[in-house]
Amino acid sequence: MILTLKRAATIVACSLVAVSAAHAQASAAQTATTPVTARVFTPLTLTANEALRFGNLYSPFAAKTIAWTDNAASGGRARFTVTGEGGAEMALSITVPANISSGANNIPVSDVELRHGTTDADATGTVVALNTATANTLNFTMGGAAASSQSYFLRLRATATPGASQTSGSYAGTISVSVNYTGA
Repeated sequence: MILTLKRAATIVACSLVAVSAAHAQASAAQTATTPVTARVFTPLTLTANEALRFGNLYSPFAAKTIAWTDNAASGGRARFTVTGEGGAEMALSITVPANISSGANNIPVSDVELRHGTTDADATGTVVALNTATANTLNFTMGGAAASSQSYFLRLRATATPGASQTSGSYAGTISVSVNYTGA
């Protein structure tokens, strides 16, 4: 009788372990769902509205510095417009040549400044000094509300200094500007 009770107790214990294991396996599987969302930003556009123009330079006269308000064929500051997502963080890269050239002849470009901001006016915005012949990087936040198209304005001025016996001719160079969302 004792063996039968022990055997019965063992069978009951094994059955409980088997039932508990089966119950544990059946209740271990859980399911959850979550939405998947995304928002696409307004595509960026960068427009070169006006070129940096030194106009006529006279050798051996003094350097010519373009003012923020200069906007004539005889000399004028460069102007760019960035259009993109309101409230978005962006990175701007600007490279200004160290010289404007005519063949092997060069005129140095110096004292380069960038004025940038959310208002399209010559006298507003933050002014930053730029280096020549190297990429200058600037991070900024587009003004305005998210999910709206906004504009950001850039103006660039500089000084050109012809040499005492500068060779006559047409001199030129290229300013490179790029902008992208930083994802922040």
